[in-house]
Amino acid sequence: MHVNPQGKEKGFALFFNPTDEAITRKIDLPLYYTGLTETARIREQEGSSVEYRLGRDYSVQVEVTIPGNGYTWYVIE
Repeated sequence: MHVNPQGKEKGFALFFNPTDEAITRKIDLPLYYTGLTETARIREQEGSSVEYRLGRDYSVQVEVTIPGNGYTWYVIE
């Protein structure tokens, strides 16, 4: 995960699946260093964004599905 608190896009997370089958996991994204304090808008690749409420530890939980031998990424705003 890469963060830039000064930019419009505050964070970028990339996930890779080296197995042959698609996997779905719930991932905790630590957003403390993004500078976001209450909510975050997160979108998968070029899809539409969803608003998440940050927990007390400045993290959100995102359900991620990654195709077999593939990757996906998320943009945090």
